[in-house]
Amino acid sequence: MEVIYNELSSQPLSGNKTLANHRIALLIECYKTAHQNGFNKIRFSKQFHEIEIAGGYTLQQWLNETTQRNHKDLILGARTYPFINEEDTWAEDEYILNNFYFENEKHKISKTECLGLAAAHIYDTLSISFTGHSAWINNSLSIIKSNGANNSTANIDITNIFSSACFDKKEIKDFIERISQPVLVPSPLQPNQKSIHLRDDHGKDVLDSFAKRIRNSPYVNEIINSLPYNNRAINFIRRAYPNGLVEIVLYWTDMGLGMVIQTTGRNKRETEEIARLLEREYAP
Repeated sequence: MEVIYNELSSQPLSGNKTLANHRIALLIECYKTAHQNGFNKIRFSKQFHEIEIAGGYTLQQWLNETTQRNHKDLILGARTYPFINEEDTWAEDEYILNNFYFENEKHKISKTECLGLAAAHIYDTLSISFTGHSAWINNSLSIIKSNGANNSTANIDITNIFSSACFDKKEIKDFIERISQPVLVPSPLQPNQKSIHLRDDHGKDVLDSFAKRIRNSPYVNEIINSLPYNNRAINFIRRAYPNGLVEIVLYWTDMGLGMVIQTTGRNKRETEEIARLLEREYAP
């Protein structure tokens, strides 16, 4: 699991290096506790030399100057880029098709694009914030998600951490438990009630036979369609999506026959867990 850096929390910048060092120390102590709870990376959008934490003073400069070897090693080992993993096309689509903003009248923060908090929403994980503004010293941050294509707007709460003490809070413990242990929901359908839709291509008989087997899984709702041939595939699971879709390839067939399955997964973690179960039970 990963936490996502809230880039808005670097503002306002620290007034001097001493204050900046204090902010970084709190962030690292927070991440240390996150790491103990199963989070192995902090996802940033920029390189450290681009992240300013005080006027003219960047995270990279802090790394170059700090004598806190343990802190330095921890944050270097934790960092990964960018906010959205380029291999996660489903996440890129969500990121591109919607706009995400943070606005807080109480703290006099005007409507501002919030890419880190958006990524935390898309990946259903924690955001991590500096503590230089009281707006970020909250375990729940509300953001606005808007989609111009369907003219929709929604308020979304992001679970946020900012100190090691956050992990003593019930809401943080409950959140971590939820995302760490996916609860899989079985299909209400009997195997023979689950529809199978396949293109009338060469190899349909093989796919149909396999589809009738795999629909016996309690976590399969429907066989959606055939996949284009993937004759170079070497893995059973081609892709898993947060909406429950799983693409599988019968890599042992010459043409690499494949299909799209609608599972009962309600988010990416559940779908990935179901995909692993399908692979263990139905792949040779």
